[in-house]
Amino acid sequence: MSTTEIAAAPASPGELTTEFLTHVLRSHQQAYSPAEKTVLEVKEFTWKPLDVGVISEVVGIQALVAVGSATEDKQYVAKFLRPEFPFEKMFVVESNFYTHFCGQTASLMPFQLPTCVYTSKSLIILERVGAIKTIKCVDGCPEEKIEDIVAKMAQMHARFRDSQLSSLASPAGIGAELSGEAKREQFPSAWQPFLDDVVLESSDKVRLAAICERLSAKPQTLEGLHEKVATGPKAFIHGDFHVANMLFPTQQSEKNDSSSFWLLDWATCGEGNAMRDLAFFFIVSVHSTHRRKLEAACLKIYSDTAAKEGWNNYSLAQWQQFYRMCVWNQLAILIVYDSLTKHLVANAKSDKLKTELDHHFREVNYRACLAALDNFRDEDFAALSSL
Repeated sequence: MSTTEIAAAPASPGELTTEFLTHVLRSHQQAYSPAEKTVLEVKEFTWKPLDVGVISEVVGIQALVAVGSATEDKQYVAKFLRPEFPFEKMFVVESNFYTHFCGQTASLMPFQLPTCVYTSKSLIILERVGAIKTIKCVDGCPEEKIEDIVAKMAQMHARFRDSQLSSLASPAGIGAELSGEAKREQFPSAWQPFLDDVVLESSDKVRLAAICERLSAKPQTLEGLHEKVATGPKAFIHGDFHVANMLFPTQQSEKNDSSSFWLLDWATCGEGNAMRDLAFFFIVSVHSTHRRKLEAACLKIYSDTAAKEGWNNYSLAQWQQFYRMCVWNQLAILIVYDSLTKHLVANAKSDKLKTELDHHFREVNYRACLAALDNFRDEDFAALSSL
């Protein structure tokens, strides 16, 4: 989508103008419907806050658009980069995804993508998807949706594993930039305060503490874990794959086809270990009871689905080990970054957001601890020590 003739992006919702939005819509029309001669013009618009996230401020825009001699009401969602955090790179990645990646290949996606009408390093505007419902991570992905979501994840990974991804995140995934050296150096002093702040059964806490002490005694194992994940099965991954980044229809289609859900927030997508997405999905957005019930079945579904899509390089046992390593890698990231997440909570823009973020991160940490305990194998870590 061409934005070369559009003025610099407004830095906040209050700086939006009818002129800017008109330029946006005309540029999008020219890029995607060059034969269309009808002139678009935004006559008036209003905006209202929808959400203030960790890195962005999200608003809804309702615009009255003149299409030739007629007028239409149009709705959009605008994501503004919060200036207090240096996350421009993430906006650039998401812009590149919408601009260069999904245009020609969107039909191969096993879920829907919103139509993007404007991208920049600080503002992204999407057409608003109507008649949808959202689910918070703390509420957990509905059990009946989990297996289908995992199957579609596998389809995406397999179909785009050989794509050109140089304009996207490298490494891809939330926390992927944390190096093996940083884990080795910071984990030994960070795990105890982290664990003290997680509410676990005493037996689980004792067992997890013993494993963390073992890792701290041989911190090179953490670098081995990092390398194992970094060199695992490469695919195009979303990197922030959780249920709150999905929009579900309010009514099932006649075919009861749940492929009609939308997947959003591609700010950390790119090439990465495919099991990062699965580990992240289970830890961040699935209740531990549901994970324990469906985890093994989902790995089998993932393996079978990938094979059906032509990605048959790995056995189920290999996928299971890749997954276990990614679960432990995710816990290591959460432990090392715990002080950062607490800083983000403390600097939330409202008391409501502060409470919600605190609840979210505490639940994620709890789920991560249980997932790591369930996926600990002595033989995995014995092998890592020799890497």
